[in-house]
Amino acid sequence: MVGVSTLLDWAAEHGLDRQALLDGSHVEPALLPDPVALIEARQELAVIRNLVLACGDRPGLGVDVGARYHLTAYGHFGYLLATCGSAREIAELGLRYILLTFAFSTMTAHIRDGDGYVLAFDADDVPADVRRFTVERDAAATMQVQREVFPGAGRVPLRAARFAFPLDRPGDAAAYRRHFRVPVSFDAPRTELVFDAAYLDHVPPMANRHTAKLMTAECERIRTERLHRTGVAARVRAFLLDQTSLDLTLETVAERLHYAPRTLRRHLEGEGTTFRMILDEVRRVVAEQLLHDPSVPRYEIARRLGYQDWSSVARARRRWSGRTAVT
Repeated sequence: MVGVSTLLDWAAEHGLDRQALLDGSHVEPALLPDPVALIEARQELAVIRNLVLACGDRPGLGVDVGARYHLTAYGHFGYLLATCGSAREIAELGLRYILLTFAFSTMTAHIRDGDGYVLAFDADDVPADVRRFTVERDAAATMQVQREVFPGAGRVPLRAARFAFPLDRPGDAAAYRRHFRVPVSFDAPRTELVFDAAYLDHVPPMANRHTAKLMTAECERIRTERLHRTGVAARVRAFLLDQTSLDLTLETVAERLHYAPRTLRRHLEGEGTTFRMILDEVRRVVAEQLLHDPSVPRYEIARRLGYQDWSSVARARRRWSGRTAVT
């Protein structure tokens, strides 16, 4: 949700209607301030698509927006990068925990003879109508983070920025040059940021091995949790979120998703979860959304969650919050 909030803040500063950008995304405005709320990729892509359409799909839009993704927006991941022992360690851990960022691009890093340290961005699996924006945003945000880890003019030895899409009008390159501050080329084989190879040995001014160790453990925990939100478990979760009532059984969901019940159960167990755990999680998320709307009556909340009455909802809420029921 932090990533979407950043998009909306930029849009509001440029005179765009925040609510219009949420149209079709199914993102609940009441949850925007929640620093740990998660949404599906398709929901953020819907917001991005609205933004691109509102701005006329202009080149450099993603760069302007990506400059707003500061190190502090990444939580534990940001602290980890700032406390790493070297830029090489930042590259290694950054790629390992890329799932904790807002990036849609697949990033790879390597040393190329005669070309230095190269960070590449591929987004072939991103819908074509928002692909350029997401690549621009990811590259610009990466550069912004590097500069904040190594503050001070010239501390990040970027040599060149190359983008794998054409630029029809030379004047449109201004936004790219303004942010990257190096020669920028277009219609390249791949989107790449090219740094001096010696950059990998630079030590961040806030390097601290104890904090880095602590943040690595926390990032690993979050990464493991998010991996459980992919695969078959993610299909089940997305299906449940689309239903008007959560009074559903594993057998019903298996049939709708074209699995045998035993096969679905086995897949979920292999991903470290169960149907009951996913259903409980979705009920909690839906409950939080509905409870933010005072116009929704209690009986309707109970029905949507798949419960017979409000007392069942109350018991579930006590369980979710870790409290025991009190008679």
